[in-house]
Amino acid sequence: MEKREQNNARTRQRLLEAAVSLYGSRSIDSVSLREIALAGGQKNPNALQYHFGDRDGLLQAIVDFHASGIGARRQAYFERAGSGEWAPAEAVSRCLIMPIIEYVEANAAGLDFVNIVSQLATSNHGVYGLGSPAAVSFPRPAALAELFDAAFAGLPPEQIQQRIYLIVDTAFHAIANIFKASRELPAQSPLADRHALCEQLLAMVHAFIVTPAISGADAK
Repeated sequence: MEKREQNNARTRQRLLEAAVSLYGSRSIDSVSLREIALAGGQKNPNALQYHFGDRDGLLQAIVDFHASGIGARRQAYFERAGSGEWAPAEAVSRCLIMPIIEYVEANAAGLDFVNIVSQLATSNHGVYGLGSPAAVSFPRPAALAELFDAAFAGLPPEQIQQRIYLIVDTAFHAIANIFKASRELPAQSPLADRHALCEQLLAMVHAFIVTPAISGADAK
């Protein structure tokens, strides 16, 4: 790689890291592209547009970078699910949630990324993998879709979409809050016990998955 290309790659990475830190610690809507450029060591605010195009392009780059790390961890859970280690509902809850938790534990910027996804979840249906148009796209692993299909067999399609929406939204917000509580609350607080709260989250998602179809839920 030529020196100019190396410099461009380093600049792009610094800008991406600055954006994750600012978006994750504050909010997407409260941070300007100019602030990100300055935090990334660039006096020229156009540097960010050069590397990412616009805010959606920057958010897409953030998702691509961090989702790949989560996806790598998720593959091991897919293999365990494929071996029959868990029933369908537990397979979904563990394959969805545990790779995110492990990624946050292993990466300093992981929690900021989860906070970013929590913000995107309120306005970007691409987070849920439901096929809605979205400015930022998220990975949709076929293996995870198959696990959802098996776990939700027999439910009406409308209720399946509703549950996926609630599960994904709850998971990202809950994980963000679990890690925040473990860092900010006194160690003796039950809410500071990250491991216990993660197990509670898994149990909650599992219970929601196995709940029978709700009569009248699709009534207009």
